[in-house]
Amino acid sequence: MPPKPKLSKAEKEKIKAEEDLRKAAEEDIVVEGSRHSKPDMFANAEEEQKAKQEEELKEKKKKEKEEEAEKKKRENEEKKDRKVEMTQLNAILSSNKEALQNLHDERRKQMKWNRYMRCDGSPDPTVQGEINTYINLRLEDTDHDDVESVFKASELDTKLIDELNFLLEDTPPEEITEKEIHLYNETKEELQSLMKKKMDSATLHLLQEATDRADPETFNLQFELKSPDVCLSIWGNLSKNPRIKSFEFGKQGLTFEIPRVLCLSDCAIRVLDPKYDHYSPTCKSYYPRRKIVHVEAPAEEAKPEESEENKEEKKDEEPEEKEKEPTTEGEQSKPDLMAALAELEGGPKEEEEEPEKKEEEKEEEIEEYEEPKTPEPLEYEDFEEEEDVVDLRANDIVGGVFHFNLMSLPPQPKTMNKWIVTRLVDPPELEYIEYVADSVTQLPKENQSSGNTPVQGEKRDEKPAIGITMKLPGHVLFSEEPLIARWDYKKKYWRQDGFTDMSYDEDNRIFSFKTAYFGTFALLQDSHLNMPFQSWELRPHRTNACVLTIIAAIVEVEIEIKDAMCCLSKPDDRPELDGIRNKWVTPKELIKIMKEAGINLFPAEDSSKYVSIQNKNSIVTNWMYEQMALLSSAMAFSWSKWNSEMETSDKVLFQGSEALEDEPLLEEDWGIYLATKKRTMKLKCTEFDEEFSEDYAEGTTFRSNLYHVVLNQCSEEAKERINNSSYQYVDCVEQILKATKILTYS
Repeated sequence: MPPKPKLSKAEKEKIKAEEDLRKAAEEDIVVEGSRHSKPDMFANAEEEQKAKQEEELKEKKKKEKEEEAEKKKRENEEKKDRKVEMTQLNAILSSNKEALQNLHDERRKQMKWNRYMRCDGSPDPTVQGEINTYINLRLEDTDHDDVESVFKASELDTKLIDELNFLLEDTPPEEITEKEIHLYNETKEELQSLMKKKMDSATLHLLQEATDRADPETFNLQFELKSPDVCLSIWGNLSKNPRIKSFEFGKQGLTFEIPRVLCLSDCAIRVLDPKYDHYSPTCKSYYPRRKIVHVEAPAEEAKPEESEENKEEKKDEEPEEKEKEPTTEGEQSKPDLMAALAELEGGPKEEEEEPEKKEEEKEEEIEEYEEPKTPEPLEYEDFEEEEDVVDLRANDIVGGVFHFNLMSLPPQPKTMNKWIVTRLVDPPELEYIEYVADSVTQLPKENQSSGNTPVQGEKRDEKPAIGITMKLPGHVLFSEEPLIARWDYKKKYWRQDGFTDMSYDEDNRIFSFKTAYFGTFALLQDSHLNMPFQSWELRPHRTNACVLTIIAAIVEVEIEIKDAMCCLSKPDDRPELDGIRNKWVTPKELIKIMKEAGINLFPAEDSSKYVSIQNKNSIVTNWMYEQMALLSSAMAFSWSKWNSEMETSDKVLFQGSEALEDEPLLEEDWGIYLATKKRTMKLKCTEFDEEFSEDYAEGTTFRSNLYHVVLNQCSEEAKERINNSSYQYVDCVEQILKATKILTYS
């Protein structure tokens, strides 16, 4: 290789200068490049930030989607469990109901057969031919109008009326027609009328024999006769002694004043005291006054009539629309092509999403348990009558009614020579005397009720108010001073005007008042005297036995329940209740006899109008009564303060505890249970906590109903008791719980 030629100095300088120029040019290019690269760097940073945000949003959506899917899954699982549990519970309730229905059907059939086979001479009140014949024969028979025969026959009349009342209450609505109901009520009225006519005939018979029956000391008629159902007392003025001021009927425990004007008259006073009340059911205020809700049908919107111009315009538009139709079809085909292309291009993506959609759709197919709709609360009309008229929805007639009648003494037989002469009255009829005190006819109405009657000296023609002092019925518990009312025969209601100077001796059970009228009287007591209750407790004794304790506003009551029967066991220190205490009867009979004895712990459908109550969902409370009854052989339940403090009506709270020993529970044994339409759970909080919390109790979870909550946590012995509870016992407990409505009236 030949040697490189040597460069001259000038050539070297030239090469160096070129190199320097090249370096300088490169440096300029780098500087210029750096100037242009700064915006590109910012753009890249923004893109990175945007991509990061998109990624975070994507992750957030994915997380939300997963959470939503998990929530949906939990809800579906809850729906499945709820449906299974409610189906199981309903199967148990339906089985019990069916067995109970079969039992009652057989009982009713047996009762009909026994009635048909009865051979005691009594008529069947449901057979019109028999009962009409019986009534007509009784009316025509005047040979047995003596008081003893009438009393005996009245016992049968009362039994026939009770039999009809029982049939009306006991027969299911689908097994009795409106015609039969009307006939039964008509028969009851005819029997009641028969009893009144026969009692008047017996009274007339006694008055006609007044001279023969006169007391040898006072020379007046003084007659008293008492049976288990009725007491009849008559005083007949034969002597016309003006010094007589009053008279006492010892068997009835009733004393009445005799004004001077009556001492000098041919009159008699009758006090008839039956234990039944045939008047109140004929009164309008005896029945709930439901408001009639008028539901207006939605008015159909009237379509405006088309004018001739509009019709012509439509006709003109029709061809244009027809012309556009092909274009529309063509346009509709474009999305189909686009969709097909998109499917070809993005097939895998849609295939990935499709299973997810199908899975979601599959999860959404789970049907929720169909709950009964909560009925709209019923509304009741106000009592719009005169101030003195009694509202029988707010007051109970206790102790039956009693008749305090003034009647004319019929002509008495007189001995003339050897003849006994009696003035004949044809037809023989009992004549009532109208008596209205002067205080009513002379004073303004506002003074009648205040008792501000002027004290005046008695004169021969004066009619003062009649003073009556009576011992209260021994079979009725009066927890406060009773009210007195009289029956208005024309307007058919009880009224309180015409009574003054009322006083009550609670220790001796003596009630005194003055009345401006004779007539039919009744003692009243507030229907809701013992409501609302202070507390309650349902505690098991053993399998198919429990006791319900209710501490009401005034009395403390214990109701024992065993198998299909129940009884009142406490209070045990009130002699008025001796006749019904520890008497084993059905729930319906117990409710009836307790009300008659003056202990009303059974709210009516409209009692919420008169009592401040816990407004709770009726569906939830009824479910709780049914399930408490199912569990009552092993579980104790009690009132909770949180139930009244919970403002919402959809949440019902009470205490509960397993109770296998027949002894009172300790405070720490109780737990709080919360029930709604969809869930029931045991709570962590207690009755003595200062603040309420809906957190679950440790080791528990919610269930769809109380029955499964208890089964999930109770012992094997408790489960055995629950499973061995008879359907008749469960029904008995359920009836008592639903009658007392303890969850809303405590």
